[in-house]
Amino acid sequence: MRRALRRLARRLLRWGGWALDALYPRDCFFCGRPSGDSQICLECYERLTLTRHPACLVCGAESALPEGPDFVCSDCFRRRPAFTRAFIAARYDGDVRALIHAFKYHGGLWLTDDLVRILIAHYLARIAPLRLGIDAVVPVPMLRRKRLRRVHTGVLSQTRLARAERLANAKRAYRARRRAPIRGRTILLVDDVLTTGATCDACAHALLSAGAKRVYVLALARPLFL
Repeated sequence: MRRALRRLARRLLRWGGWALDALYPRDCFFCGRPSGDSQICLECYERLTLTRHPACLVCGAESALPEGPDFVCSDCFRRRPAFTRAFIAARYDGDVRALIHAFKYHGGLWLTDDLVRILIAHYLARIAPLRLGIDAVVPVPMLRRKRLRRVHTGVLSQTRLARAERLANAKRAYRARRRAPIRGRTILLVDDVLTTGATCDACAHALLSAGAKRVYVLALARPLFL
């Protein structure tokens, strides 16, 4: 019964979206000009700060300095995370930050398709050619209370914590389901913003403890590593 209701709700949302697009053509989130079937026009999309600088081969952090192709940041040099490698689609600043904040904190679910397009484009350009043998895609979960109101109880929100606090906080927040079919599989873990990497590290550790072969990370954005 619940599955049938969920399917019906998804269909109604799709139909409602098509009707709204027909009656009210979409305008660009940034410049307000007509943007076709997207919330971001092509000109504004090309201005987004996508990752171009040298990045850490482990956590994906961009460096503002002229690093070599084998660059590993100081954090990963001191302590390797549980995941094998992280891939970052965009830099968390300016327009990208505004886009993610609108989605996460201001009810901007209508931006979902555009954020997913950014992730898919990065996957096709940077991850697919590596032939990593990914068997499953797993999103970083949110606690049920946070899904409803974006507020943690018992586990503090990660956004304002220092690195050590994030690591301790994340380790007690995540575990794999007992019967999750992940043993021997290579997992792509997907997150929105990777800051210290503590959350993805904890999730990867939980997946590996449950039998995953290895874990890669794809994140929408990350701040510039200085």
